[in-house]
Amino acid sequence: MSEKSTLSMDTDPRRPSRAVWPRVGAALLLLGTLGGAACTAGGAVEEESLGEASLLGSYHLTSTYTGTVGDTRGWLIEWEVPEFVNESEAWGVVGQWYYNLESGIYHTPDGWFVYYFGDDNGVTGNHASCNTQWGSGGTCGGSLSGLQPGDQVVFKYEWCTSARVADVNGSLLCLYVDMKDGAGWQFLAQDTRTTVEMYAHDIEHFRDVGPQYAEPQISCDAPIKMLRQQLKTTSGTWQNMSGSSTWSFYNEPPYVYQNKNLSASPSTWESCLQCSSLPTWQSGQVYTPGTLVTQGGQFWQAKQQIWWSHPDCPPSNPASWCPAEWARLGSCN
Repeated sequence: MSEKSTLSMDTDPRRPSRAVWPRVGAALLLLGTLGGAACTAGGAVEEESLGEASLLGSYHLTSTYTGTVGDTRGWLIEWEVPEFVNESEAWGVVGQWYYNLESGIYHTPDGWFVYYFGDDNGVTGNHASCNTQWGSGGTCGGSLSGLQPGDQVVFKYEWCTSARVADVNGSLLCLYVDMKDGAGWQFLAQDTRTTVEMYAHDIEHFRDVGPQYAEPQISCDAPIKMLRQQLKTTSGTWQNMSGSSTWSFYNEPPYVYQNKNLSASPSTWESCLQCSSLPTWQSGQVYTPGTLVTQGGQFWQAKQQIWWSHPDCPPSNPASWCPAEWARLGSCN
């Protein structure tokens, strides 16, 4: 069963708003402007009817810290931006929750953007490049947008004071981002700590909203990369996170973890798309331009109209006389 996130679509269909309540295994994705709330009791979801329709959105990969979150005083996580085979149409998110504050990178057909969500005590004074389309956060522009595959982004959460001073006894939670562009840490948001959570959603997609929100197809040649995590101890010391027992992993097709190196300090891993997520190339078929298939452990896209796929012309090993019908887009797992 997929882990679900609650989203609320605002009036712009190219800007799906998000409102995730952690600890919810299955929640509502609501079409309409953000307004109202959802709550949980004993693992059940109490629904408040909003918008026009209810649909499900999904976290298909999650990595949850198995230690005592209350014994941490901060969390740092670094991602490498992946390549989406269908980047011109894909919608997807790579991010994390620490307590009640979410952040990460958000992909639309317009590109990649830093985002945050869940700042419930007001967004005044937060990063000026970030909009507030979701009420308690939004996507960010300027230097916090336009990310390219291979770029690296670091998010840092710290217990802090109202003056944004790191303090292991502070009553608030401060969130920062480092774009690794020389600008250093940039303040994103600050909030009171409420729900106790510490997990990453290595991929979130919105495919159930409708066909206009295409599910990301992630090349295993340029996968999502989790490059490092650190936690801050009660003494204020940052330490690398590593070890097979440090996280609990959840994965569901069509995505899969690969190249886990949990013994390293810090640990690293990757994630991408399974080959079985797309149809396998077959002979004797009609393929229209742009059709995606898998064959020989690779993604392929039809470059032209193929009225009949010849058995001697598979994408990965065509005979010398075959026309150049297919373009390789990357590998799959």
